[in-house]
Amino acid sequence: MSEILKNNENDDIVNTKIEDFVAVFVNSFEQYQQKDYNKILLNNNGNSIKLWAWNNDKAIAEFAILTADKVAHNVTLTASDLIGEKENIQNKNVSLSFIKEVKAYTGHAGWYAQNPKQCMPRGERESYPEVIYSDNPISIDKNTVQLVWVQINVPKNIAAGIYRGTVIISADNINNKTELNFELEVLNITMPEPDKYLFDVEYWSHPYNVAYYYDVEPFSDKHLQILEQHMSLYKSLGGHAITASIVEEAWGGQTYGGNNSIHYPSMIKWIKSNSGEWKFDFTQFDKWVQLNKQIGIADKIICYSMMPWKNTVRYYNESTKKLKKIKINPASKVKYCKVWAPFLKAFIEHIDDKGWFDTIYMGFDERRNMETALDLIASVKNKDGKTLKISASFNDFKHNAAIFNRLHYASVGLQQIRNNLSDFKEQVKLRRTNNQETTMYTATEHVPNSFTKSIPVESYWTIMFAGALDTTGFLRWAYDAWVKKPLEESTHWSFPAGDCFLVYPSAKDDINKESKLSVRLAKLDEGVRDVNKLYLLRNMDNAVSDKIEKLFSQIKGDKENSYEFYTIAKTNFWGRTAKWLTEKGKNQMIEDMEKVKQSIYEISKIYCENLNK
Repeated sequence: MSEILKNNENDDIVNTKIEDFVAVFVNSFEQYQQKDYNKILLNNNGNSIKLWAWNNDKAIAEFAILTADKVAHNVTLTASDLIGEKENIQNKNVSLSFIKEVKAYTGHAGWYAQNPKQCMPRGERESYPEVIYSDNPISIDKNTVQLVWVQINVPKNIAAGIYRGTVIISADNINNKTELNFELEVLNITMPEPDKYLFDVEYWSHPYNVAYYYDVEPFSDKHLQILEQHMSLYKSLGGHAITASIVEEAWGGQTYGGNNSIHYPSMIKWIKSNSGEWKFDFTQFDKWVQLNKQIGIADKIICYSMMPWKNTVRYYNESTKKLKKIKINPASKVKYCKVWAPFLKAFIEHIDDKGWFDTIYMGFDERRNMETALDLIASVKNKDGKTLKISASFNDFKHNAAIFNRLHYASVGLQQIRNNLSDFKEQVKLRRTNNQETTMYTATEHVPNSFTKSIPVESYWTIMFAGALDTTGFLRWAYDAWVKKPLEESTHWSFPAGDCFLVYPSAKDDINKESKLSVRLAKLDEGVRDVNKLYLLRNMDNAVSDKIEKLFSQIKGDKENSYEFYTIAKTNFWGRTAKWLTEKGKNQMIEDMEKVKQSIYEISKIYCENLNK
């Protein structure tokens, strides 16, 4: 029998005792570590919870299993059917997953250009609940917190009403079973399919990292088989734009690359022939695009980049039979066009033949002095007289409107938006009228954020804030730029832990190789669904549109200190400071986002009532 000794907040003795183990619902906006054992028992939602969702939607919850003074062997999770007045939701729609902890460095690792040897940061690591991993039975050590993620997939045509179900938690060596009860209210509104979202996501993909991790040949049949599930998961989150590399190291080798000297290769291989002419091998590019189009995405294929971070193009020289590189600075217009014009002509001819031209975007990532590249793109037309579309993460939108206006698809960083809030809102409005898309992104040193140490509510807030700005979506680097052993530790040598990936792989020896959501990605996804609810209702019902605009206007975040944060000084000579929410900031954000969730529910109910009048 285990006894809880103190309340961490006021040090009062608490007479809570556990017999073997107990399970309680917790707040999925919060983050729970092993040190929160006492806090969970004192501030939990008990053994029942009320949820709500639309048709074709997801309802999520989280609960904690807390063991006493003995190991719980072979802990098993079993969900019942959800029983309704008219029909039932079968338990196959209820997903129960143990959450796996991962270690993470708690500061900011630094900046890749100042750490060319890729030294891992020295300093404190902590374990955080990160991976929504598996429902396979596990053993839980004594006096331990084990979190479980609950997701109910609501069928598209299920009748509106109240549905009730249970989760049974059992262990081989414990006679008593623990039961949790949940009640789901299904509202009579249908969530669109992810490919019909009004607010979508773009998470940059690194398929080579998937190959490195599983030790398979890039774009071999084995690799493509793994990528099919991996990118189908991305599609289910509202993602449809895919990332493609057209040069080696478009971002200067920032990501982990196994034991390879090139961390992110080009999907298009550059070759200089014996005669000195440029040739291009599109084999891997074609396989990547074809796979994603078969999945039902890749209506935007964003190609990086005609301005790689080090302005370097690597190629194979047939005469010398060696790999070589050439530096091409856009400031030297003649030299730049001499190299890139042949590529553009060959590339456009190839994608014309494939029928892909209208889905191709030339991508730029936080580049300045883009005029030379954009002018060249505008000068090379396809068989129908069209030029390629342009996408960019571009922060200088206020002082460089001439470039910003040329971007068909643009994303601006959170802090730049804050620094120029009214101008950004005007740009979003103007670009919507011009059928140009505008999204928000978060990156290193932005706070709040979606790092391993960030609490889950930060991810939800991020999407709600982007929705409050009326953007067309959210961008995040990156989806899957895994480090060496991501299931053990998410620390990177140059960025905050977790910055480089939102999904996790399976264990390498698992038979089924499948990617798994992080908790923070699940909360990003929850935010995406909720913003889509608000966008959809705003378009469907004038009676609730004012309430929606009022809700959006109340979402705080226009200043960095809208939620209190603190700064950790750098702990390595190449490092940077790290910004994290204080306990006060966390609690205020949780309180605010709980009110937002309640308001979305109430607005949805009003819409349903109006339908029945």
